[in-house]
Amino acid sequence: MLDDELVRVMRSVGLDGDVEAINLSGGASGSGVYRVQIDEDEAVLKVTTAGYGQKNARRELAFYRTLADRVPVTTPRLLRSADNEEFTAVLLSAHASALPARDWGRASWLEVTRQLAALHSMPPPDEAPWIDQPWHRQVPYQPPTDLAENYWSKTDAADSVRPFLDAPDDLAKALRAIPDSFLHGDCHVENLLRDGPQIVWTDWQVAGVGCPAGELAFLWSRAGVDGADVPYDEMLREYVTHRDIDLALLRPAVVAAEINLLLFAWPHFAPSCTPDERDHLTRRLLQLIEDWHT
Repeated sequence: MLDDELVRVMRSVGLDGDVEAINLSGGASGSGVYRVQIDEDEAVLKVTTAGYGQKNARRELAFYRTLADRVPVTTPRLLRSADNEEFTAVLLSAHASALPARDWGRASWLEVTRQLAALHSMPPPDEAPWIDQPWHRQVPYQPPTDLAENYWSKTDAADSVRPFLDAPDDLAKALRAIPDSFLHGDCHVENLLRDGPQIVWTDWQVAGVGCPAGELAFLWSRAGVDGADVPYDEMLREYVTHRDIDLALLRPAVVAAEINLLLFAWPHFAPSCTPDERDHLTRRLLQLIEDWHT
């Protein structure tokens, strides 16, 4: 964003144009993210200009205005906002970044599991925009099969994935066994900030109602690629301890969700992965397929 445009956005949320705005890394959702000063405290200004991404930015603004006080997890505080035809801007309380996933210990993984279980246990909202997320409800997520087939046919998993490419209905059946719940929608370590020992859940642009097994699978998949030692079985047991759900249904649902994610979604991102990351994805998929059959 150009300097004069950023000054205009800052003024729209009551910030003096002379306030220094430091461009932060991230913003994968298509938003510009800046660290600023407000009343001698640090804050984060998130700006999404007009276009496709503004719909998600408005969903996030709606979350902070209507749901942030209802969810059973800690979120940044909405300090100020502006929304018009040119941009949507939210000014949020600033918090420290979490450690990289590879540096997380067992206690941290179990804590985020308990908080996910609490989030998924809340009564899901039944109004728009929370129920209009088709990718949350499409079970399984399946973009054009040729992308998955072209990628995995060149890996050691080629023979193992063929039954899932030909007939993914069994994956869908396992996922449908778990009732829909309210999801964060983009649950990975980079979106889990810290305020002392407290986890602060940020980036609610794709929050909505959908399959909770997919949320766990996404967290695991991202963490695995980042080199984390994830205590998978302990997390499943911790989750069912804090949620009224049957482990015998949850386990195959999460396995199905992660198979589906690796099989159909990861090939799109594989060109930007390192060889070691791609090897990890192949090994993980083969392990999941073995788990599925046993």
